Amino acid sequence: MRSLPCQPRIALATVAVIAALSPLLASSSVVAQERGSSQRRVRSPEVSEDHKITFRLQAPNAKSVLVTGDFTGKSIEMTRDADGVWSFTTEPLKPSSYQYWFVMDGLTMPDPLNTYVRPASGVYKSQVEVPGEGTEFMAFRDVPHGVLHEHWYINRENGTARRVVIYSPPGYGAGDTSYPVLYLLHGANDFERGWTQTGRANWIMDNLIAEGKTVPAIIVMPFGHEVSGSAGKLPEVKAVREMLGTKPVGASSGAGATAGGGGGRGGIGYMERDLLANVIPLVEKEYRVVKDPNRRAIVGYSMGAGQSSTIGLNHPELFAYVGSFSGAAGENAIGKALADPAKTNKDYKLVWIGCGTDDALINGCRAFDRLLTDKGIRHEYTESPGYRHDYQIWRVYLHTILPKLFRE
Repeated sequence: MRSLPCQPRIALATVAVIAALSPLLASSSVVAQERGSSQRRVRSPEVSEDHKITFRLQAPNAKSVLVTGDFTGKSIEMTRDADGVWSFTTEPLKPSSYQYWFVMDGLTMPDPLNTYVRPASGVYKSQVEVPGEGTEFMAFRDVPHGVLHEHWYINRENGTARRVVIYSPPGYGAGDTSYPVLYLLHGANDFERGWTQTGRANWIMDNLIAEGKTVPAIIVMPFGHEVSGSAGKLPEVKAVREMLGTKPVGASSGAGATAGGGGGRGGIGYMERDLLANVIPLVEKEYRVVKDPNRRAIVGYSMGAGQSSTIGLNHPELFAYVGSFSGAAGENAIGKALADPAKTNKDYKLVWIGCGTDDALINGCRAFDRLLTDKGIRHEYTESPGYRHDYQIWRVYLHTILPKLFRE
């Protein structure tokens, strides 16, 4: 077991990615311009006192540069100046933590001047902070902090080495108390570190515990795909499979799941088997946890929402709390829960669904709400005006649902 400082910053190894891009960037005349006094120093990103962000990229030979991120719902054309510096300045933004990246002549890339960058599944994302009122719930504060642990294990079904990140609450190591567990799942374009590097799950929980607003709990964040989304790790995947003599078994995509809810690398059937056969046994062996459905929750966003709602509502013997952010299961995927609404209402303490009104998956979430309503299954449903499909709302939803867990 490896313990990490409880903070959502990137590993220093990600700097190697920027170094690897250097020859390509140099060939496109993208340089940091810190080489001589006669050259202009370029800064990116730059946050103004009125909460505007200016993004810059020096690329004199580029034909087009776009910036996109969770501050906007579209890709934005940047403007080139006489020195070959492309830039864009946002309108005043709500204080928050934002992700963004550039697309230069078709090349998707992080901001080469910003080392606050994190990997996701298939793309590197630069990050920038706009501090201010309203961010207190997810900010690093002077309160007791939990610890992040990394565990590696082998899934023998498909012969992959996998990592799960686990948060233990403040005081866990000094006591003998057993804790409830939240299994927190990520989306299709993310991985097991997303909920801490960008979602701030650990700081959100730290702050709520310090305020006495939630029951302290262990948070388990597994990898939700069948194999890595990193091309550089695929040779390792092959080598591990050869070592184990494993022939991959095709996983079910979870029939009836809504868009963003499963299939492909994030099959619900596969995630269910991995969770039940590997992750939960690992957690219950290594940590002091209460082995009772009333002390277990499963929550996820997007792909993870399809996984959490399908797995959760098919396993009342394991989970009494189920949460879906920006995604949900389809009718065929939860036939067991729908067949006996009275039993479902007895089994589950909370079924919680939330989605932004500007999210492409809003219709699927509304359909899930109608389905449960028509069947008489108790649940909570919320829509958030103006929010899209990103961590801007998922952090808010996590902060909303945590105080509702394990109260009964």
